[in-house]
Amino acid sequence: QAFKRACAQSARVRAECRAAGVMAEQAAKRARTEEHGDVAVYTGEEGSLAHIAATQFFKHFPKVSLSGVGSFAAAFREVASGRALYGVIPIENSASGTLHSTYDLVVEHDVVISGELGVREVYCLCVKTESTMLSGIRRVLSHPNILDACSSFIDTKVVPAVRAVAGADFTLGTRPTRSTTEAARLTAEEGAEAPEGVAAAIATKEAAKRHGLTILAEDIGNDAFLETRYILIHRREGPAANLPSPFPRDAVSPLRKRSACFALRNEPGAIFRLLACFALRSIDIIKVETRPLHAGHRAPPGLPAGTPRLWDYLFYVDYAVPPGQTAKEDVRLQESLAEFSIWNRDFGTYPSQTTSVEKQAQSWDDMVDIMAKS
Repeated sequence: QAFKRACAQSARVRAECRAAGVMAEQAAKRARTEEHGDVAVYTGEEGSLAHIAATQFFKHFPKVSLSGVGSFAAAFREVASGRALYGVIPIENSASGTLHSTYDLVVEHDVVISGELGVREVYCLCVKTESTMLSGIRRVLSHPNILDACSSFIDTKVVPAVRAVAGADFTLGTRPTRSTTEAARLTAEEGAEAPEGVAAAIATKEAAKRHGLTILAEDIGNDAFLETRYILIHRREGPAANLPSPFPRDAVSPLRKRSACFALRNEPGAIFRLLACFALRSIDIIKVETRPLHAGHRAPPGLPAGTPRLWDYLFYVDYAVPPGQTAKEDVRLQESLAEFSIWNRDFGTYPSQTTSVEKQAQSWDDMVDIMAKS
């Protein structure tokens, strides 16, 4: 009995210690939040494109620590659960287009957008050993969108160089990765030893340096200027909702932007009536994106029962908030949008800074050293 009492007392002590530890952790988290000193997650590792975007978002907020996660879904989970205050997520590349999973995830989680940055991206072709030439590459690793964004260089420079040695029928392999930093890491690990042949990664200069890779070619994007839009997300309700948006203070005249998505009746004129709500008020629609309407646990919360059917879509709309728009005008707009949709969700109003320049195809004529190697 004495032994049982001692065990029970020991169990109570352990439980009290665990409770005290949880309370201390929660108190510490609240204290960090009050000082704007919490966590922002991004996809990939240090040196990834998303990490570069995160450093730009928080360059004036040093108390926010940055932490990499393995996927877009993981970043949303961290924010939705409250383990991270913010998430930095890519949403569109100027060359390869929309990242569809971001649109799906932003509906599946109760988050809002608090900022958007267009981040210039310079892609490099990297290999493990300095002696590797273009003609020696047998496969290229990177995120699918980045492989697409650099497809012109691969098709016009790498493939001809490889086929000049391996034969006209040789097919260059590609391997999609979750991030550019994963591509760099795998190339550093497998590089020249993998049975599939010598690997090359398309990644940032920072990732190449971090993993000890040699850069064969720099700035290999399809366009002379490539940019990816990154959004900053946080929980709709929570500490970040009451904090100033961590947007770069040196941003020059950022656009006030708003995003929302809608489910519409499948009937003639449904899209026209929705978009007319903006047109009749001279509101500039920046982008419209459609995604399949999901059912089950992935269905948007609050969607009317029986709504999701095959070939039904959600319509995402980004629009510029008119200068001088009054609260009453905004209420009337939202009422009109609700009238002509069967479900909608607002993702908030936020500052947006992207680049507007003429698109020009990339030229690699000055890469004399690379062409000599091939």
